[in-house]
Amino acid sequence: MSYYFSFPAFFLSCSRFFCLDPDRVSVKAIQFITILCFVFSGSGLFANPFEKLHQEINETLPSGDSTVFRIFSNQSQEQEIHKLFSVGVNQTGEEEEVELASLGLPKYIDVSPVVSNTVVHESGIIVKKYTVQKKDNLSKIARSFSIDVPKLKKANSLTSDQLKIGQVLEVPVQVKNASSSRVILKKVFILPVPQSRITSRFGRRVDPFNKYNRVYHSGLDLAAKVGAPVLSSADGEVVFTGRNGGYGNSVTIQHKNGYKTVYAHCSQILVEVGETVKMGRVVALVGRTGTATGAHLHFEVIRNGKIMNPESALGMTEKHVTKLPKSEVAGM
Repeated sequence: MSYYFSFPAFFLSCSRFFCLDPDRVSVKAIQFITILCFVFSGSGLFANPFEKLHQEINETLPSGDSTVFRIFSNQSQEQEIHKLFSVGVNQTGEEEEVELASLGLPKYIDVSPVVSNTVVHESGIIVKKYTVQKKDNLSKIARSFSIDVPKLKKANSLTSDQLKIGQVLEVPVQVKNASSSRVILKKVFILPVPQSRITSRFGRRVDPFNKYNRVYHSGLDLAAKVGAPVLSSADGEVVFTGRNGGYGNSVTIQHKNGYKTVYAHCSQILVEVGETVKMGRVVALVGRTGTATGAHLHFEVIRNGKIMNPESALGMTEKHVTKLPKSEVAGM
């Protein structure tokens, strides 16, 4: 004998499988019980499918705080994404040093500022020493050195023309290289990103964000790959580091004679405020932070509070003169 259960079937009234009797459905008892068991025992199918995965991951993670982000969590997806982007990477100086070391970047990059290096000779009078030989006289000695007898006598405080064999005379001689100096011409500022490409110069230009508008560009844009080293253009002291509006991550360095240089849109900053830097110091890495259309360094030069054309500053030179020891002349 078979037992049947009958129940309203309004939820199946529109179903094509139960079109014969849309108001009621009859099911054998055994089949009905089987369906109920399947529904209640199978509720686990609707549980979080990643719960076991999380459990296994958590068991393998070290105890305590961890900077490892879980793939899934009990928090909402929006909270996870916000957490990921708000934390970022390389938040500590220690991690930054590790990354810098992994890139193989030195602290300084030697970029020679020397434009020319020459030795300049100046004409003048040098004093040669001459030992009187047998049959010598003042006239003969004066002629051999192309000077006048009165000058020879005056240089040696002689009151007569009498000379003694072995006597040492001082002979003033006019020469072309009486003194020598080394003259070195050096750049005041070096290009902060070696082997970069100029993409935008100082002055009025088309707004890169609105081609119908012309704006004044206050610096020099040097295109390079993200992570390329940014060098201090001259010796100085770091007076600002950090986020600076549309400039993004930027560095400002104070130099002598009222000059300042600005390095903007950097991906990383590698110096601190108050740090003394030399020309060629790696102060940052090229990036595209702030208002930037691509990876580049925005380089500015300011003198006594006024912005100047960076290319003019890069073209400036200064002369360094060093006196060399007096030339030695054979026979002196």
